[in-house]
Amino acid sequence: MRAANFVGMTAARFERQYVHRTRNRMRLRVPRRTHCHFLHEGGCGIHPAKPTQCRIFPFWPELVDSPKVWLKTAKYCPGIGTGPLIQIKSARAQAEEMRQEHPKLYP
Repeated sequence: MRAANFVGMTAARFERQYVHRTRNRMRLRVPRRTHCHFLHEGGCGIHPAKPTQCRIFPFWPELVDSPKVWLKTAKYCPGIGTGPLIQIKSARAQAEEMRQEHPKLYP
């Protein structure tokens, strides 16, 4: 696991501390007071080793496919609505990458 190596942990320890696993999927845990353990004032603390779910965000299928959910996410995501415009075709291609990476999550 790239993120575990990046922070100097074993994969098992990283998973115990930061990953939520169910029968069908695994994702980074969401802490109580923030949206990510690794999101700091200056940006992502594991940027070079980001998992797919982070690298693709906010172009997850459930966000790209729902304008209502997209607007809700925009309230806490500082990147939505800033910077260069992303063509919907590109956003959908990234969403498809997420579907391919997590087929049990997105059947």
